[in-house]
Amino acid sequence: MKPSWPFVAQTQPRAALGFTLIEMVMVVVVLGILSVVALPKMLNNPSATLDVQAKAFASDLRRAQLLASTQAVSVCVLATVNTNTYRLVYQCAQPNTSQVKDPATGQAFVGTFTNGVAFSVTPGQSLEFNSLGQPNLQTPTNYVIVPANGAMSFHVSVTPLTGYVSTTVTTP
Repeated sequence: MKPSWPFVAQTQPRAALGFTLIEMVMVVVVLGILSVVALPKMLNNPSATLDVQAKAFASDLRRAQLLASTQAVSVCVLATVNTNTYRLVYQCAQPNTSQVKDPATGQAFVGTFTNGVAFSVTPGQSLEFNSLGQPNLQTPTNYVIVPANGAMSFHVSVTPLTGYVSTTVTTP
């Protein structure tokens, strides 16, 4: 008579049930090599950083508009094209004395385009939202954000009356 199922002896050797230490070390080494080679290329992808930086800039413009309307003050976005930076201040006339504080850091709010990304702005280098959240210009304000290789560009636009912020992608 054969023994029933729970009492059947193991027929497989113990070593066949798992991975050996050498196999685990080899997997860790291969993953380490892949991370050293692949991650810098993925993180420095100009089109990916361009997309993220353009959307972050559009979000900062919306933050300035929301801040102006919720605090009933005018908020100005000052762009410095030659250094690829922008900052938020409460009054355009006195930009150094009334800087908006970044809630995450408690420091003055300054945005910077990095990894070879540059921007330009038309018609001027400052955009002011009044206490109703409306921009101060009669024509749309267009910010063009481009990578160093010029493969594609993002246009961040602010409409005159409503202050609607939109982003569009253009490829050459």
